[in-house]
Amino acid sequence: MFALFRIFTCVLSFSLLSLITCVHAAVVNGPMLSHIDMREAKIWIQTDNPSLLRVAYKAAGNDTATLWSLPVETNSELANTAVITLDQVKPGTVYNYQIEINGELTSTGASFKTQTFYHGRTPAPDFRVAVGGAHYVTEEGFEPPYQILGDGYNIFSTILETKPDLMLWVGNTAHLRASEYHTKTGYLKRYSTARSVPEMQSLLAQIPNYGVWGNADYGVPFAGKHYSYRQIAKESFEAFWPRPVEIAGSNGTNTRFTYADVDFFLLDVHSYRDETPDASTRPEILGEQQLNWLRQELLLSKATFKVIIAGAPILNPANNRGNLSYVEREQSKWLKTLRDDDISGLFFISGGNYYGELTRLVHASSYNLYDLSIGPLTAKPKESDDELNFFRMPGSSIVERHFAIIDFTGPEEDRLLSIQVMGMEGNVIWSRSIKANTIK
Repeated sequence: MFALFRIFTCVLSFSLLSLITCVHAAVVNGPMLSHIDMREAKIWIQTDNPSLLRVAYKAAGNDTATLWSLPVETNSELANTAVITLDQVKPGTVYNYQIEINGELTSTGASFKTQTFYHGRTPAPDFRVAVGGAHYVTEEGFEPPYQILGDGYNIFSTILETKPDLMLWVGNTAHLRASEYHTKTGYLKRYSTARSVPEMQSLLAQIPNYGVWGNADYGVPFAGKHYSYRQIAKESFEAFWPRPVEIAGSNGTNTRFTYADVDFFLLDVHSYRDETPDASTRPEILGEQQLNWLRQELLLSKATFKVIIAGAPILNPANNRGNLSYVEREQSKWLKTLRDDDISGLFFISGGNYYGELTRLVHASSYNLYDLSIGPLTAKPKESDDELNFFRMPGSSIVERHFAIIDFTGPEEDRLLSIQVMGMEGNVIWSRSIKANTIK
């Protein structure tokens, strides 16, 4: 009798929204905090079966009633992933949250803090960003013999210990292999495996995470807009890396978000890529449509720093197919446009490589441009023997697993961008600081 009552209650609660029955389901990956703003928060989650999910959340130390998100379904078409929106949050508030699956609350919870509404009231708050590169999870039966391509997963605990406010994943987050290139099932299984590392779960649950894709997230190396599996690649990536905002009219995964007085622009280096143009067009990687969007956003931006992020080195001048300089005309025209528009506060972050470095592009009539290229988090490091980056800053080359911490600090009139590149155990490998008033 009790079992019948429970089934009736569950179906009654959600029958208007779903035909999902009350079957047992569990979280397999996540929860992961996605974009957290002042009036809205998004949480990503993956379950083992199609399920109906809600999030219960409550301001820390508050005795008022628990708030609930609207229900969201997961389904096998996207590996049972879902993004849940919390639309009753307030600025500058810490919330505790818990996931409900098919009417039952999970035993574990976490917390997040919404962005502060400081505008016109106080100076911009200081904050810290963690940046990670290539992530590789080994999988029995799919690895090349006598090679270990992924290791060092304790690096995620090290990152969390630095207490960042958010994390950027700058490409090669899944590492697709030949076994995954040609089916949606393969893509989704590989992304699920990459997300499943136990050591990364606390990091995902406690701070917002943002991703751009690199070569190893898209498919066959250096595939572009004509790739037959492009739609599968895009759907799979976005199932695991939800965008803060979808850009109207965009054909790619490019997006943007704001945190305090910094605007972040996340670029797509595959959806517009065309290395074999016809007589009326030229080779491109970023594409005219995406660059027009970026230019308009930068012209509108009033942010102190404007951080541009891509899954391929942005300023590295070497004629390497993996660099934006491979299509020299597009890169040169883009950089000239940025200078002609007199856009201040530019700073670049790039992934896609298996070593790290800081590139500085000196210009006689404008300020220096910097590109922080991040190497592998857990993937196998590699030497950069196949290219010569003569803009690399001395002492910034890294051929080991690492991550970066970027701090945005200081009073309104003297903001500072500070970089620390750190090893797996949290040791500082090198550091640099850039004042806002020197890049304008």
